[in-house]
Amino acid sequence: MNQEEKEPSFFKKVMMSIIKLERYPELASKNWKVVISYMVKLLAVFTVVATFCSLYSTIKIINNSINYLNENIPDFTFENNSLATKDGQTATLEDKEGLLKTIIIDTNSIVEENKIDEYKKELKNKETGIILLKDKILIKAQLNNDSITEYSYSTISEKYQIQKFDKQEFFSYLSGKNLVMLYVGMFIITFIYMFIMYFISMWLDVFLLGVFGQVTALFMRLRLKLSAMCKIAIYSLTLPIILNILEIIIETFTEFKLTYFQIMYIGIACIYIVASILMIKSDVIKNKQELAKIIEEQVKVKEELERKKQEEEEKQKEKDRQERKEKKKEKKEDKEGKEENLGDEPQGENA
Repeated sequence: MNQEEKEPSFFKKVMMSIIKLERYPELASKNWKVVISYMVKLLAVFTVVATFCSLYSTIKIINNSINYLNENIPDFTFENNSLATKDGQTATLEDKEGLLKTIIIDTNSIVEENKIDEYKKELKNKETGIILLKDKILIKAQLNNDSITEYSYSTISEKYQIQKFDKQEFFSYLSGKNLVMLYVGMFIITFIYMFIMYFISMWLDVFLLGVFGQVTALFMRLRLKLSAMCKIAIYSLTLPIILNILEIIIETFTEFKLTYFQIMYIGIACIYIVASILMIKSDVIKNKQELAKIIEEQVKVKEELERKKQEEEEKQKEKDRQERKEKKKEKKEDKEGKEENLGDEPQGENA
């Protein structure tokens, strides 16, 4: 089996990152391809939830705004690039919970310039708002601060091919498939934007946590590479990101907000990093102890071998001495035998 087949699944890595601190030294040894793949998947899950919750809140506001406008603005018709209300009614509406906080409607044929200035002045004091006149629309968006953008109906009609509609047709258009397609487009755009922003933000957190981990390791007399600490930082952010997901869901559906969650977010990651460094130090100490035991055993084995070698040499020397002694004895006996034989021969001749 190759390395990819042995690699744990994404959800197993999530569990491993949360509850198995003893595996962090192993995670730090993974190649960057594996680590970044895990980071992207984790960030994608977070971004999907964050985008959904953000869109849910936006849809809620949009639907409330549509219902408010449908119930409160007078009947109107749009034809030949001109907007007209029933019986020329004017209205100023305040929707504090809606997208447009202030809606001013004045479709009279002649609206004096000073009156329009009054409308603009009133709109500048509001967060967002819109002025609907007979031949143009003025919009103040929150992002534009105090600036008010003006669009003529003729320009809008030409661009979007709008000819004629009334109040009922307008609000019918803002429902059903058209609104669903709008929400789908909003989800895709928001997801891409948020993913890019979170990706950049997470890399900044990873770098800062990696530096923190490296400094902490130096205090513990460990020399760890910044790259290894950054890998550990990515896995250490698993639990904070999951808690962030839960926090977003709770805030979206209950409006309960954790004030100091960002501090807790970084704090938990720091705890994981310190714990992983302690694990690495423990492994280093354990490896040193095992190495010392191995060296000690090797010394014992070497001494035993030398002792056996000496014993063998002693035995061999003793054996050699015995053999020399035996040979010397045999030679002596042979010599004595020869002497006896020489002494016996003359006696035989004399006889």
